[in-house]
Amino acid sequence: MVQHLAFTTKISGRVRVLTNKVKIGEAATLEEVERGGYQLREYTAIWDTGATNSAITQRVVRDLGLKPSGVAEVRHAKGKSSTNTYLINIGLPSRSMFGQVRVTEADLIPDDGADEKDHTQVLIGMDIIGAGDFAVTNFNGRTTFSYCQPSLREIDFIPEAHRNNLGETRAERRIRERELKKRGIL
Repeated sequence: MVQHLAFTTKISGRVRVLTNKVKIGEAATLEEVERGGYQLREYTAIWDTGATNSAITQRVVRDLGLKPSGVAEVRHAKGKSSTNTYLINIGLPSRSMFGQVRVTEADLIPDDGADEKDHTQVLIGMDIIGAGDFAVTNFNGRTTFSYCQPSLREIDFIPEAHRNNLGETRAERRIRERELKKRGIL
């Protein structure tokens, strides 16, 4: 049976930047990790659906003593440039590990008012986000984001929005809810 690993990050207010803690280590195989002595370091990560691939800062490179695995051309708001690539393992709050991830080196803008130790050092891009399900809500003015890997199901807000907007009768609502349950939405 497939094991699904998930996490949810809840923030007390509404935010425009999605961050949480991730663990980063030098690229290693499962056998190397299981042998022991493998170290992961915790960093603040930003989740960016507009980024094709994940990235790390020079601080992560320095902390882990990483050596470049190559060079890649990256496109960004200021155009394009060549930057070093590195192979790393990325551990998510769900305890899932993405191994041998090719990331680029990036300059990430420090968060206003954050302690230096909490500055964003990792960018999680669509290479990781696209491997599972990712949802963001702002219910009651509180941002929540959730991730599950591998994918569990399609998320579609339309049926619930229609139900809320249409003011259905109780009988109509029961019929619609049965249909949604059959489809795994409720």
